[in-house]
Amino acid sequence: IILMSLTGTSDPYVKFKIGGKEVFRSKTIHKNLNPVWEEKTCILIEHLREPLYIKVFDYDFGLQDDFIGSAFLDLTSLELNRQTDVTLSLKDPHYPDHDMGSILLSVLLAPREEQREVISLSIFTRSLCLSDLHRKSQLWQDIVSVTLIEGRELKAMDANGLSDPYVKFRLGHQKYKSKIVPKTLNPQWREQFDFHLYEERGGIIDITVWDKDAGKRDDFIGR
Repeated sequence: IILMSLTGTSDPYVKFKIGGKEVFRSKTIHKNLNPVWEEKTCILIEHLREPLYIKVFDYDFGLQDDFIGSAFLDLTSLELNRQTDVTLSLKDPHYPDHDMGSILLSVLLAPREEQREVISLSIFTRSLCLSDLHRKSQLWQDIVSVTLIEGRELKAMDANGLSDPYVKFRLGHQKYKSKIVPKTLNPQWREQFDFHLYEERGGIIDITVWDKDAGKRDDFIGR
């Protein structure tokens, strides 16, 4: 069972790739398991044998976005000059037997007038229906409560001989980030975080410590 968001919702967006190159990214729709985009794009296709790769993500502000599922569209299966509604089932290679939901596209494949060998693919991203795995009604078995108390003698990452430390916690798709304590190697946090344990999930919490740097990438202190 996968929980993409602790609030029981997702902030989904879609990426489209051909030949490993990203050709379009949709807008993000916040707090919605059944978003409707109503977005349109036009992509030039050099070779129909390369499928259109579609990946759906859950946007997480300040953290790595969660992968929801992906699908392939075989362009050779489309008729020229005919708009077709296509429903694709999303899959996650790590959970091949799980229903990750589906995405509905409206596609039109047509020759480009100036270059007959080049095909123009119009994609109308209509809607996404995420599976019940992402809904708030999921049954969890236990709660693990983690209290972050303090850090001692952390490594100095800044020129002033200090750091601006914060801590990230991750259990599967559940993620937390502590507050930042400025200019110290012995921070005091006193924060509590609750993780839900599900029947099919393991129990390893990944804990990393970082130094906040304004205007550039944060420094990794340790795991």
